[in-house]
Amino acid sequence: TAGDTAAARRLLAHCLTEARRERLRRPFLEAGGWAAPYLGAAPLRTLAAGWLVPGPPGPAAAPVAQPLVEPLSGRERDVLERLARMMSTQDIAADLYVSVNTVKTHLKSVYRKLSVNRRNEAVRRARELDLL
Repeated sequence: TAGDTAAARRLLAHCLTEARRERLRRPFLEAGGWAAPYLGAAPLRTLAAGWLVPGPPGPAAAPVAQPLVEPLSGRERDVLERLARMMSTQDIAADLYVSVNTVKTHLKSVYRKLSVNRRNEAVRRARELDLL
């Protein structure tokens, strides 16, 4: 019904605003395309542009190289530097005298803190933030 659509748009706008503030994209990206019809409306399109969906950023868009919410630990920086050198997980573990599982744990933390999912994204994001 029309009331449900209006309520859905209001709730989605609130969720987008809060998620953008916390830099949380993954819940929207993993949820599939259910929100796509709502994002076509002007207020929601502005909230999502350049952040959640491709397009020119709206006036409320966050800057491209936002600072980290949680800083990387020293060991996470060590792992990240070796990622930039294209070292394998096994090579990083050997170089740092830790287990492969420890490196994987550090990688998960680095990806989470940088809001990325892959090695190349982590290196690119770290360079944007002048961490490398």
